[in-house]
Amino acid sequence: MITKFMCRLLVGVLILGAPQLRAESVEDKFAQISPSHQQGSGEFVHGQGYGKILIRVLMFGAIPQQGVHYVPEGTDLLFSILYAGGYGDNSKLNGISIRRRGQQDLIDVDLQDLMKDGGRIPKLQDGDIVNVPFNWRRDIQTISLITSFMAAMTGFTLSLIALSK
Repeated sequence: MITKFMCRLLVGVLILGAPQLRAESVEDKFAQISPSHQQGSGEFVHGQGYGKILIRVLMFGAIPQQGVHYVPEGTDLLFSILYAGGYGDNSKLNGISIRRRGQQDLIDVDLQDLMKDGGRIPKLQDGDIVNVPFNWRRDIQTISLITSFMAAMTGFTLSLIALSK
């Protein structure tokens, strides 16, 4: 009896007496720290100006983890895709587009051809928006395979019904 009371009291204190955990938002001005000492001092800083080590890249399309990613400065397109979860069968590596701040035109990259030929993969800059297109041909092949299988099964079932009568 006393042990049950003590257990309930302990659970009540742990639940009710525990400090409330809250997420705090960080204003953008705090994220834009520019260190006044030499570059490469081991601080991971995102922001404008001198000493920036992480850059902000928006990645979307046929990658597992779409959204804003903070990648090390000097990261190329291939490694940024790998940071975002990699690519799969539904990803088309040719025809990737990069929207760069301050440039009117999109940067089109045929990443698969560059990897095959050993070409130079472009490095990303802070604020780049990367779109990895979907490989619709792969999806059409899967849909046509399923459709042909269903048609064959329907034909087989109808022929069995016709033969049984």
